[in-house]
Amino acid sequence: MDEPLHLIIAGNQGRVLRFQLSRKKLWFGLCLSSLVGLSLTVASIFSFALFSENRTVSSQLAELREQLRTSVELIAESKRDSEEQALKLNLKVAKLELNSVKQAVAFKAEKENLLSTTVNELAERSELIEKMIDSIGIELPVDVKEGKNNSGGAFIARPETSRDALLNRADKYLKAIRFLPFGRPVDGPISSGFGDRIDPVNGKAAFHTGIDFRAKPGDNIYATADGVVDKAFYNGSYGNYVLIDHDNGYSTAFCHLKKFLVHPGQKIHRGQLLGLVGNSGRSTGPHLHYEVTLDGDPIDPYKFMKIAGLSESSSPTSEIR
Repeated sequence: MDEPLHLIIAGNQGRVLRFQLSRKKLWFGLCLSSLVGLSLTVASIFSFALFSENRTVSSQLAELREQLRTSVELIAESKRDSEEQALKLNLKVAKLELNSVKQAVAFKAEKENLLSTTVNELAERSELIEKMIDSIGIELPVDVKEGKNNSGGAFIARPETSRDALLNRADKYLKAIRFLPFGRPVDGPISSGFGDRIDPVNGKAAFHTGIDFRAKPGDNIYATADGVVDKAFYNGSYGNYVLIDHDNGYSTAFCHLKKFLVHPGQKIHRGQLLGLVGNSGRSTGPHLHYEVTLDGDPIDPYKFMKIAGLSESSSPTSEIR
């Protein structure tokens, strides 16, 4: 049986409040109160956790905003630095280009000045060589142009400046001089000149086809021009004999050698050692018999010695002993 419960509340002034409750209602009220209290407690805990998480997120968001602001400032500063560096680099490039232009102009002016000076000197030397060659009657070889076969086409003249003409003329003289027998083949005085003379062996009148240089046995003998050795052998009365073909109609011969140091077919340059002075063949003493021929005809070698300025006097007869 559900007995009622009486709840009496007495006041200070003697007032009394009476409530009558059944045990079921009281138990239901207590359960409901406990459930509400538990719900409020769970809600409070959840609210506190949510509040704590919200504070953490807010703090992280504030930190990210600060980092973003710092990054933006760094990017802006880097951009300013990059623009400044690019401007400085452009200024340096422009300065270098300007200096390059100035140097190019200076180099061009210096080149023109040097070229003008060189051309003037070349013109003077070419005129001097031309006058000297003409004055002593030396014939320059005619240029032989190769490669004319199996070719053709319309002729179009190339414009030639005065400088080109001068360079071409100087080049022609330089090429010709390389293969012209200038200078002495051996040290020592001339003992017999070119032309008519009394033969030193039999005492009869004869024609001397070269120049004799008196020298010591074993003295060096040098080539007087570029060319190719045509012969190098013992040649009867000429003794040990070397003949050089200069491929322009001129040839030089070296006779009475003690020993020759070259062989047929060998390319020779002016000043190259050919052999040693001797007394081989038909000879009265150690000397070099030196010949120059043009198309097989003997000519006076002294004319070439004069143009080279290597002789000791203006006349070959003054050196004849």
